[in-house]
Order: sequence, then structure tokens, then C-alpha cells
Amino acid sequence: MFGYIRPVQPQLRVCELEAYRAVYCGLCRQLGRSFGPLARLTLNYDFTFLSLVAMAVGEGDPSINPGRCMLNPLKKTLICGENPQLAAAADLAVLVLAHKVKDDRQDEGLVKRAGAAAGWLALSRAYGQAAGRQPQAAAVLEEAMEEQAALEKAGCPSVDQAAEPTARSLGAMFETLSQDEGQRRVLARLGYLVGRYVYLIDALDDLEEDLERGGYNPFVLRDRLEPGDREGIARVRQGARGTLYLTIGEAGKTYNLLQVRRFGPILENILFMGLKASVDQLLDWKCKEVATQ
Repeated sequence: MFGYIRPVQPQLRVCELEAYRAVYCGLCRQLGRSFGPLARLTLNYDFTFLSLVAMAVGEGDPSINPGRCMLNPLKKTLICGENPQLAAAADLAVLVLAHKVKDDRQDEGLVKRAGAAAGWLALSRAYGQAAGRQPQAAAVLEEAMEEQAALEKAGCPSVDQAAEPTARSLGAMFETLSQDEGQRRVLARLGYLVGRYVYLIDALDDLEEDLERGGYNPFVLRDRLEPGDREGIARVRQGARGTLYLTIGEAGKTYNLLQVRRFGPILENILFMGLKASVDQLLDWKCKEVATQ
């Protein structure tokens, strides 16, 4: 997950924005508690969303209290206190990051491979701890990454098929957030759709880079794009906008089936406004960038 899942902050009430930031800061602290201070560098908006979903469907009321940020100790801020849902989200964040680093070790770029190798050395112990606490999610993620590698090696041109491993692995992660069977089915579907959204928007974000360096990208293979084909790149991105909108719409419908105990307005902001805003911001900016080259 790469930071595409965020709220439209001006549309949040002050109390909702403070709660969102408190969860963001709480996850940062939890990463430090679970895996050490360097793990805080893995913090992103996507796993803040996962934390919100976990606490929204979980038992007990999370505490939000004044505290101080390690990076800005002179300023007081609200921070979500330690709880099981936040700890689980931190574990899942480390599992995903570790697999991303492992995947980068196969990258064609020497600098990127070297950085990924160093990153894996730093993360390997944390990965073992997270996998020990989240064995189901770790096993599904491992299988999904093997399937993803096989699809990439085979040069799969199907966008839907290429997105399937990420979608399925996120579905498995979300499913672990509740013990209620009905909630688990809805969470699995929501996670699947969020995972599909993340894969698609990330592939569109990386389109030019993958095209130039010969990296795997199903959009490139499906549409047989060539480096410098500005019209083709713009056509692919605009065509994918509708696909992403449909995925976002299905995610919203699925969310409406959840029994949400708290953080409802924040989650609704993210799912009904934030995801679409991220799509529009990325695609509009990329299209302008290509047009001016």
C-alpha cells in the first residue's frame, strides 16, 4: 500500500480531522513499540485507514489523549492510545512493507536492489515477529506474492488477473479484523476492492517509469505501449479512470454493509470522496505532465 488511501481533509469536521490525526500518530507510536523506532518510517496513510477500519468494527472504545510527537516534542497533539486493533494494523503494515522490499530485490536497477537488500536486513526480524502474530495474513501474503511474481515472469497482459494477488491478500488482511462471521465476509470483500484499487492506481502511477526501464506493467502489455507514446499513455490513463471509479463504487456499497461502531464519518469521507480525489489528482496531473513533454 502506497499512500493513495487518504481523506479529503477540508471536508472533515475539526473533531473528525483531530481523530484521524490521532490514529495516524497512534499507529506511528505502535510501530515503534512493536518493532523499534526505525519502524516508524513505514508509516503511511493506507495503514491509517486499516487502523480506522479495525477500530471501527472492534470491541471496546479506543482512547484518544493529549501527547507529544517525538519529531515535534514542543507541540502537544492528540494520540490514539495502545489497543489490539492498532497493534494488528502495525503487524500488517510490516508484513506488506517486507514483501515490497523483497520484491524490490529483484529489480533491474542496481541502486534499488542494493537499497532493498539493506532494507530487508533491517526488516527481517520485524517480519518474523509480525508473521508470528499474524500467521494467516502472512501465509496468504506469501502465496499472493509468489503468484504475482509468476504473473510478471510470464508477462501477463491482463490487468484484472495482475491485480488479483494484491486484491486477494488485502481481502485476507481485512478479514482478520473481526471475529464475527458476517463482518468478516464484508471485510474480506472490502479489503479485496481496496487492494484492487491500490494495485491499479499504483500501476498507472508507474506507467512511464515501467515503460522506460522495461519493468512489468499490465497496462503497457495490454495496450502494447512504446516509450514516448504520449497519446497512448494518456488514452490508457483516461480509460482506466472509469475502471477505478467502478471499483471505488463497489467498495462504498460494501462498506455500507459493515456494522461500524465509531469513526464512521472519517471512513465515509475516505471511501466516498478520498479515493476518487486521489484518482483525479494523479491522472489529471499525469496527463498534464505527458502533454507538456
